[in-house]
Amino acid sequence: MRRIPLTKGKEALVDDQDYDYLIQWKWFVSGGYAKRSTYPYGRGRPVQVAMHNEVARRNGLRCKEVDHIDRNGLNNTRGNLRPATRRQQAMNRGLRKDNTSGYKGVCWHKKTGKWAASIMHNGRREHIALFVDPKRAATAYNERALKYFGEFAQLNKV
Repeated sequence: MRRIPLTKGKEALVDDQDYDYLIQWKWFVSGGYAKRSTYPYGRGRPVQVAMHNEVARRNGLRCKEVDHIDRNGLNNTRGNLRPATRRQQAMNRGLRKDNTSGYKGVCWHKKTGKWAASIMHNGRREHIALFVDPKRAATAYNERALKYFGEFAQLNKV
């Protein structure tokens, strides 16, 4: 495993077999991902190319979307990348910044004074159940996430 320097003092991780190919460009950090600018066909406005897409292409992954298994956008090792749809990537998201329970899919239900577990599935929010203990609600979310999302499920640490 090798490190490629980025802007803002950051580094991207890549496999040895991709290092020599990727190091030929200057890479920068944008939105938590390693990217570079290029001019398509030598003219026009520059476009950004993500390092994980370059690695996926070199690895034979023919897909529009690439998911980082560990959710670290700077870990571009081949074992950390997998083809995914936008919906599957959404399943792999972590906690929102405005989360107050500390668990994904768990929030305080003011009316009942209990913790509510819910999950988004097929574009709809599904209520799972109400619990006195937030850990029980998180466990219920985990069970449903595994059922619906499989390997893409981002589970709570309970």
